[in-house]
Amino acid sequence: MVKVAGVQFISGLKVYDFKMLDDVKIRDYVLVETVQGEEIGKVVYINKEFEEKDLRSPLKEIKKILTEEDRHNLKEYRKKGQEIMPQFVEKIEKYGLKMSPVMLDYSLDGETIILYFTADGRVDFRSLVRDLARTFRKQVKLRQVGSRDEAKIYGGFGMCGRPICCRSFIVSTESITMDMARGQYKSGISANKVSGLCGRLMCCLSFEPGNKKKK
Repeated sequence: MVKVAGVQFISGLKVYDFKMLDDVKIRDYVLVETVQGEEIGKVVYINKEFEEKDLRSPLKEIKKILTEEDRHNLKEYRKKGQEIMPQFVEKIEKYGLKMSPVMLDYSLDGETIILYFTADGRVDFRSLVRDLARTFRKQVKLRQVGSRDEAKIYGGFGMCGRPICCRSFIVSTESITMDMARGQYKSGISANKVSGLCGRLMCCLSFEPGNKKKK
């Protein structure tokens, strides 16, 4: 049996499985290797077990649990990211790219800057990346995220007055449909009435009686 921990990254709602370290705990921040390089994520579940034969591909291991010093350094990097964001915006405007920056993040060693952005379609940002790398003398990566991911990054409050679900407790999302809303609103149903901060149908519609999928 393989023990697995679920890791969620700041840029999205999806949870990815990694081989557990013995001392890892829920809410730990960890460094893992992904297809896009090293990433920092938060552990959202532990001790999930799989048979080796049931795995589609070998799981990568958690490389390390972040120390207090690591987390302090990361916090300082993110402050720096807020300070230099206006320069990123200027560069985006310089190249006339149709994209909206969401946040800047850094690698654990501070040598890579990651810009998360939204856009309606694909964006050719190769010239922008080269310019940014020359300006800041660091490796620069750009990653496109969706509207739900953007809402999770920013946070906020829903129409219920509570912090939005994706920011506070949801670790994955199911498909949300208008059919889920029709059972709650007998007449005058419109997408605007049941849309969240992200502009998509509210995740909490899936929590209503009759909308939960049978296991």
